[in-house]
Amino acid sequence: MHRVQLNSLELELELSLKSPLLIKSGGISPNPSLPDMQFVRTLISGKGEVVYIPGSSLKGVIRSHVEKALRTVKGETLDGACNPLEKVCVKDIGDRVSSSEIYKSSCRACKMFGNTKLKGRISILDSYPNSNVKTEIRHGVAISRLTHAVAQGPFDMEVAVSGGFKTKFILTNFESWSVGLLTIALRDMNEGTVKVGFGKNRGFGEIEAKVQKATFNFAGDTPKNEIWGIGKMSSEKNLDDYGLKKGDLFDVSIEPKEEFKDILGVKRIYDFEGWKAIGEASITYLREALK
Repeated sequence: MHRVQLNSLELELELSLKSPLLIKSGGISPNPSLPDMQFVRTLISGKGEVVYIPGSSLKGVIRSHVEKALRTVKGETLDGACNPLEKVCVKDIGDRVSSSEIYKSSCRACKMFGNTKLKGRISILDSYPNSNVKTEIRHGVAISRLTHAVAQGPFDMEVAVSGGFKTKFILTNFESWSVGLLTIALRDMNEGTVKVGFGKNRGFGEIEAKVQKATFNFAGDTPKNEIWGIGKMSSEKNLDDYGLKKGDLFDVSIEPKEEFKDILGVKRIYDFEGWKAIGEASITYLREALK
């Protein structure tokens, strides 16, 4: 299926801090003046060294939340989310099987995020500052539960306390239900259920993710009031081989802000309000798909 691109969704997001945030650097600096736990940094042309949120940090917590939601509704099944320790997905699949058989034998979470034999459909880019991100040093200790005295520490933490970041989520060759799962993950992140980074039980890691622009690409022309998944755009053979649903689409009640057509297909661009309407429709579709 990755040999062609039938559809894609690109979300441009702004992330703003609702509580202190710490994404710990993996290395230890030899500089004794720096804190014990440093915020991860990278070099950006023209800006020098800046703090940033790795895409893997966001993808990990979003996948975990999506898996939890699927298991709550459908259990540890192929229609829900597998238990990676029990290898429900592609359990008895050999190495020399078709990609369609691997996709068909994977749970919904693995179809969206991938597994050891299947490339995921979603990519989450690193988040770089779009404003001045301020950090401060906080001090802490570990308290013994037995003696109620200091067990470890003191230690220092560098946390981001204000500012914002920008990033992109890209979903390619998606089934319509995966748009609903992504919408739920972003909604719950904004409500504080999905937290990022270190110290979640300390109140760290709450961020607000606001979609600034949503861009859909479809191969060929599609109705303006419908979002098509790959099931709607696939041949009868692929429907059977990949286990896709023929009626893989949902209706939307809002017009795109911009539309472009070329030889490859159509591109439709929505603003925040447009994405909000699409997200609500996708959750309705997901609810029906999981019945």
